[in-house]
Amino acid sequence: MKKIFLTGTLLLAGHALAMPVEVTHSLPISTQVVPALSAINATLAQIAATEFQIGTAINQNSNKLASMLAETAKNQRDQDTFIRKTQRLEAARRSYTVPKSICSESASGMATQVAANATATQSHLAKGNGMAHRHIQTAIKTSAEPVEQEQFRAAKIHADYCSAEEYAASGGAPLCQKISELPNGDIELRSVLSGAGKVGSDPALTLTQAQTDAAMMYLKNTAQRSAGDPLKKGELNTASGQQYQGLLHQYQAIVSAASHPQRALIAASQASPQTRAVLRETLQTPSAAAYFEQQASPEAKRTQNLSQREFEFFEVGRRYANTDYLTDLQSMSGDNLIRESIRIQNLQNWLLLGIKQQLQEGNILQGQQLGLQAVQEFRPLLHQKRQHISAGVSRNE
Repeated sequence: MKKIFLTGTLLLAGHALAMPVEVTHSLPISTQVVPALSAINATLAQIAATEFQIGTAINQNSNKLASMLAETAKNQRDQDTFIRKTQRLEAARRSYTVPKSICSESASGMATQVAANATATQSHLAKGNGMAHRHIQTAIKTSAEPVEQEQFRAAKIHADYCSAEEYAASGGAPLCQKISELPNGDIELRSVLSGAGKVGSDPALTLTQAQTDAAMMYLKNTAQRSAGDPLKKGELNTASGQQYQGLLHQYQAIVSAASHPQRALIAASQASPQTRAVLRETLQTPSAAAYFEQQASPEAKRTQNLSQREFEFFEVGRRYANTDYLTDLQSMSGDNLIRESIRIQNLQNWLLLGIKQQLQEGNILQGQQLGLQAVQEFRPLLHQKRQHISAGVSRNE
């Protein structure tokens, strides 16, 4: 039992006296105050425990949130690093990876060999070689023969190139017994430019053997006609015979120049074996293969060889008149796109070089024409003046 000390007050004879009083027991304190205080203490303890638990939970959540934020930041950094790495790898791939179209790009490496083969073929044709038609081969090899004989042979050869119009007019005659598969092949310019064939046939830049024969006969009819009879051995020993032979050689030199452009074009239209390997590699590229299938001449498809003309046409056309190539171009970027631009510029330079060479040949032909005009104008004047000089010398003697 708790003791409670109180201070009491006593009134004595008009004086107030204070004296201590000890209270040993209080019923209200014991039955009301103390139990209330105990309940309050228990409640406070519960509140304190709850607050502790709340604080602990808050601390735990804070740690979890901090961990989540740290993990999120780490993941973001890793993602940024991966993106930058991927970008660098993609840039490297575009810059240094060999594209699938490299096979088609290697075609330019054979341009010189193809051109050289066309030049060699030109001299081959000039000697009358490379032809299957026996009479045309003989006509090309013969540079001097009687004009009447040449005319008769030209008419006989034309029987192999009879057109439908000629057959309707004189069908069954010895000079037109049937309609030819290459009508008028010996008398039409298209035989040289795009190959002889039926009316409406597609142009061919790589000629078949029959088309080559027709083109060479057109060359013979237009630029390589005979101007006189060949001399016999005894006739060459005379002064007149030697002069005749000199004139014939001069004529043949002019004829060679006149026939050169056509013969060069025919030679450039012959299938070149040098293109077989590079064409096989080129066709590995889908866009190039699609263009070849659409545009190549029948002879090129059959032999898998291109002529010089069709080789250049193929190189230019598959990059311009080919929608599949545009798809390849759109997939290029960076250094690969720059390299493709350089290749196109180089192709243009190569074609410009060919144009320059043709201009040089044209200038030579123009110079020869000028020389012929000069001879025609001044030779009679010089001959007339020479006669006057000779007559004056004779009178003075």
